[in-house]
Amino acid sequence: MNKLSLSMVAAAVSTALLSTAANAYVLGTENTGNIEVYGVVAVSAYGHTGDKANGESNITDYNIENETRVGFRGSKQMTDGINVIFQVESGYTDTDDWSGGGLGFRDTFVGVEGDYGKVTVGRQLTPMYEVVDWPFTNPGLGRVFDPAATGDIAYMYDRTESIRYFAPAMGNLNINVATGRAGSGDNAQWVGGAAKYKAFDAITFHATFEYGNNRQKSAAVAAGVYSIDNDKTSPTYGQNVASVEKSEVTADTFTYLVGFEAPIASTGISIAGAYKYGQSEDNATKSTDSQGSYSLIAQYWNGPLGIKLGYAATEDVDSDDNSNKREGSSVTSLQVMGVVNGFVPYVRVGMTDKLGWGAVTSESQETFARVGLEYGF
Repeated sequence: MNKLSLSMVAAAVSTALLSTAANAYVLGTENTGNIEVYGVVAVSAYGHTGDKANGESNITDYNIENETRVGFRGSKQMTDGINVIFQVESGYTDTDDWSGGGLGFRDTFVGVEGDYGKVTVGRQLTPMYEVVDWPFTNPGLGRVFDPAATGDIAYMYDRTESIRYFAPAMGNLNINVATGRAGSGDNAQWVGGAAKYKAFDAITFHATFEYGNNRQKSAAVAAGVYSIDNDKTSPTYGQNVASVEKSEVTADTFTYLVGFEAPIASTGISIAGAYKYGQSEDNATKSTDSQGSYSLIAQYWNGPLGIKLGYAATEDVDSDDNSNKREGSSVTSLQVMGVVNGFVPYVRVGMTDKLGWGAVTSESQETFARVGLEYGF
């Protein structure tokens, strides 16, 4: 990490100010805290080919994706027993992406830490999604194993404004809990937690959950009806579209995950696997939609060269009133990567049935490939 002393920054700012105004204030002369500048340079080319939703034609496309981001984090002692911590992190620089490139879009929070543990308040990953995202979606399994995949059940968040508490480590056991607002509806909130335990100094077990109430459902989910747009002049041609434009339907949601990471001694091989279950109960009809999903990953490292093979799948949605007929989906992905003087070049290829994310209910398939380079600092 590159560390910038705040006193150095203050001196530079003060010099600039004094050059333009004789009475400018000197900033931070007694500040002994440190700020770390960190980030990832990550650019890749992504291409895919597959059938359209109605199976009539083939689609082939590519794009350049830029997931580069930068952040600042630091800490400073406020009292003998309170150390204040803070972080500001940007979104991806690709402004066409859902995340945009704004500073503060990713994890941005303030908190305190001490013998009692750590408390953070602000925009941050939820305990559930932090575990889902790593280690159980790389390489390229998020299109199926991420939240609200094939079933389109919005039963969990990735990051949101929340309060999160990390308890002091209890031997090999680490626990954290969090809570926040579940959207903008009345009396809508969520609560979640995660536990990680390392057994035999080798195998790591994960368990996490999230519960939310009065979450607003998407129009498509609320209607429970999807249809394929067969109008060739429509921008959504070949895609599933909702039968309604707007809905105020809310749902109570619950999800849990159990998983493990296990190295195979002296072989360079490690495996990771998880099962995730989510359900969404419509507050108006009291009908429940539920779905299970799986992830299994194996990787092998020999010096600077690594190979990673992953598979993830979702089950068909189980709907009490048969209104949600979404089918399961699966993805298989292979990644070859290396570490060269801190840089990580990689090549990833894979195949998803039903185009992932539950885009269709036919037997369509998509083949994809990604070539990229990453560098963390």
